[in-house]
Amino acid sequence: MRPFRSIAGRLFLSYLAVVAIGLLVAAITIGGLLFRYENDVTRIRLQELAAPLQTAIQTAVRNGQQPRDAVLAIAEQAQAANARLLIVSPGTNPQTSNAQRRVLVDSEGTLVNTRLPLTDATGIGQFTDTNGEVWIFAQQQLRVAALGAGGQGFIVVARPRAVFADVIKALFPSLVIAGLVAAGFALVVAGLLARTITLPLRRLVGGVRSFTSDHTARVPLTGPSEVRELGGAFNEMAVEIERARASEQSFLADISHELRTPLTSIHGFAQAIVEGEARDDGIPRAALIIQRESRRLVRMVEGLLQVAKLEAGVQRLARDAVSASDLLQGAVAALDVQAREAGVAFDVRSDPLPVVGDADRLSQLFINVLDNAVQHSPRGTTVTVDGSQQDGEVVVRVRDQGTGLQPGSERRLFARFWRGDNAAARSGAGLGLAIAQAIAQAHGGSIEAHNAPGGGAEFAIHLPTGASS
Repeated sequence: MRPFRSIAGRLFLSYLAVVAIGLLVAAITIGGLLFRYENDVTRIRLQELAAPLQTAIQTAVRNGQQPRDAVLAIAEQAQAANARLLIVSPGTNPQTSNAQRRVLVDSEGTLVNTRLPLTDATGIGQFTDTNGEVWIFAQQQLRVAALGAGGQGFIVVARPRAVFADVIKALFPSLVIAGLVAAGFALVVAGLLARTITLPLRRLVGGVRSFTSDHTARVPLTGPSEVRELGGAFNEMAVEIERARASEQSFLADISHELRTPLTSIHGFAQAIVEGEARDDGIPRAALIIQRESRRLVRMVEGLLQVAKLEAGVQRLARDAVSASDLLQGAVAALDVQAREAGVAFDVRSDPLPVVGDADRLSQLFINVLDNAVQHSPRGTTVTVDGSQQDGEVVVRVRDQGTGLQPGSERRLFARFWRGDNAAARSGAGLGLAIAQAIAQAHGGSIEAHNAPGGGAEFAIHLPTGASS
């Protein structure tokens, strides 16, 4: 594995980057402060240095010595103090602040007869020479006939201004040493932090690998909060996977049981016909049973396919504006004969209920829910249907007067093949409510069930209203 693909390597790189950026910022900041400090010190030192040099030149000139000779006499003293001595003439326009002064005497001899932008004010200032170097200077007025222009000139004592690049260059060795020390600390800290992070991650990886062979395995929730959150999310996923596998196994067991009964009947009566055990009047009876059971198988398989398509979203549904109240009336009419045989009546109270959806599928939804209510209603009772619009959705409540829901069955009753113990003997394969829920969810709605306060069960169908569509 490449070193910087690991967490430890990346932590080291990140800390190294932080150290490098920190050193760069520190170098610029400290360099700027030192640059400013050096110039301040240069000004203070120049003020201390300029006074005796200027006094010496003034004294020598008053004693009849030429300005050039006076400067050269103390040139070595100025050079030892890293200073430069100039004698300059007045500007061409002394009344302006940017007069150009001609250099008459230069202790280094390079600026003679050049013009510098110097003001006439005494004190501290700075100028840039012909080579682009910046100098901090202190000047004092000098009067001597040899200078001409009324015998007025200036004594200038200058020192070079500090250069930022030179300051950084001076700091560079110290920065390199600090960088190496910081990099060592970064490596140690990165190693320690990587261990505290990677150890829980390794445990997490171990738990994940264990889960592939043992679906009851869970990962420990240790380490930093992010790793604990990741472990918690994995454990939740593992619980869902285990639940899904259990549901799948239960579904396979249920469907095997549901298919076995009609297949056994079909196989038995077909074998009786083939072997001649069913004779005369027994043959039509056997054929009738085979036909009935085969139809039952077809309905069961079609129901399973319909639920699967609806849940997978592959069944195309119409998006028409329909009246749910009309569909309810149609469902009641379709179940009229069955309800009469069971001795159950319908009481339908419904406002105009506009919805957008597939009329055939919604009719099937209402028929399945009403049929379930009829199957669980004692003879002589009434199934109440109440439709209304509430909070921007259509709500249809179907309430029977049966024994109600078994404890904890509010969710299980929408599972495939699940049938309550109190269902009538004519109950089907247990797919009606599963299909109804799948249709409701495919339309963006839902179905919920609970026991009614006065007894019996109540199913609430929620569908988005079509009023704003």
